[in-house]
Amino acid sequence: MDQAQRLREYMHRHLGQQERKTPSRMITITSGKGGVGKSNFTLNFALALQSIGKKVVVLDLDLSTANIDILMGTSSSGNSLADVLHQRKYLFDCIEKGIGGVEYIAGGLDIQELVTLDEKKLIFFMNQIHELHSYADFILLDTGAGISKVLVDFILASDETILVTTPEPTAIADSYAVMKTVLQFTNQVPKFRLVVNRARSYREAIDTSRALKNASQTFLKMSLNTLGFLMEDAHVQKAVRTQTPFYLTFPNCEASKNIKQIMYTFLPDLEVTTNTPIKGVRGFFEKMLWLGKSR
Repeated sequence: MDQAQRLREYMHRHLGQQERKTPSRMITITSGKGGVGKSNFTLNFALALQSIGKKVVVLDLDLSTANIDILMGTSSSGNSLADVLHQRKYLFDCIEKGIGGVEYIAGGLDIQELVTLDEKKLIFFMNQIHELHSYADFILLDTGAGISKVLVDFILASDETILVTTPEPTAIADSYAVMKTVLQFTNQVPKFRLVVNRARSYREAIDTSRALKNASQTFLKMSLNTLGFLMEDAHVQKAVRTQTPFYLTFPNCEASKNIKQIMYTFLPDLEVTTNTPIKGVRGFFEKMLWLGKSR
């Protein structure tokens, strides 16, 4: 991208930021184990939000199996936040536009790098990150599965967390372990919302949700709100095989209807919590930096 084109891109995005006064809301989407459909949920949830006029950016932070671009059937340029961190690229050089208008950035970023960064690079990185401050309504952080220090930091730094599980006993146990681990690092109870994926019936989905809610309330003294359920649907795997999001390819399938219901549950509930200050993008990374240096 030449200098003139970069300037045009900057002005276009800067004008969009001026129209959108509130900071981008940072939503971590995670799971206790792999294979529960977390990234697929993230992408289709983003498309649902985008379809009603919300601007969404997905940060693909699963360093081991980053696959948002694969699920969309697109190929990325290979640029990532790590390139911004080391001053190889400007932030907006790393934003890719995918299907349905959803934008995404590859992570490629080891948070420990951020902690040990020299002052000049850190200032550059934080100034670049600030460009995203009001760029989108939502920035969805698609994290790696499993429990790690980095995941805990993501959850503590974000505005809220969507926890994706399935009815499998191991997935339920690992989801509980995520919440338990996070609470070991904070005095403040993070906001978790639960999505049960691949349920074979609504009874199974409700039972899964109830088991996790009861366990978190009884043993962690933490309330867990259920955001919604996604039923087992053959259309989902068909879409994965053709590398197209099911929300666009099969808009009338049960999974698409479930995603839409989850979205409409998510947005009104969000309005109720607007009294809570939004950390935004810069606040997220500043919190990540503080957490990294304090351990």
